[in-house]
Amino acid sequence: MIGQIALVGGDEFRAGCQSMDRIILQSTGTYRPKVLILPTAAAEQNPYKAASKGKSYFNNLGAETGTLLVLDRENAGDPTFVSRIGEADLIYFTGGDPELLLNVLTGSKLFEAVKHAVEGGSVLAGSSAGAMVLGSWMNYQGWKSGLGLLENIAIFPHHEKSDPDRVLSEIQAELAMGTKIIGIDSATGIFFQRGEVEILGEGKAVFYSENSYKIIRSNS
Repeated sequence: MIGQIALVGGDEFRAGCQSMDRIILQSTGTYRPKVLILPTAAAEQNPYKAASKGKSYFNNLGAETGTLLVLDRENAGDPTFVSRIGEADLIYFTGGDPELLLNVLTGSKLFEAVKHAVEGGSVLAGSSAGAMVLGSWMNYQGWKSGLGLLENIAIFPHHEKSDPDRVLSEIQAELAMGTKIIGIDSATGIFFQRGEVEILGEGKAVFYSENSYKIIRSNS
């Protein structure tokens, strides 16, 4: 695991996320942080709407917000797109289609730039699909390898819709292999920074181990 990474369970850019996102913005250490919204996961839905919503939302929180419409593999290798990653204090991947996002980013110059930026002090946030792809494993229409930024971790977003007892029984094989699985409610985030883990937002996170699970609620 590297740097500061926020994993959001979904429903980003809404009023219920403001307290969480203010904390994430403050973590940049910048008075007016530069935020870059990447609606890549929404490329086949309405990426322009997702980008515009994120820009308006973070501007209202006092950030200087731009958008980066990386919508396919060609964009993810374009030096013009890649060079903008290093300008951001906060890089934000929106929700959408996790498999599409994974396919666009895997092995791309853009994702290498994202990793370099995070290593250099930028904050990376991903919501729903944007969070799912960052783990070593992703469960979407079957288990598959993720981007591996968070080692040996798999993220289940929108987890308020799930029964933890049922989930625990369904993921026994993955847990037995040592995969750490975390369920995150919508409008809720897990923030990894400086070796610590903080739960932010409106809901809870569920941390699964091989024979049990632990529910941790936000205190923000």
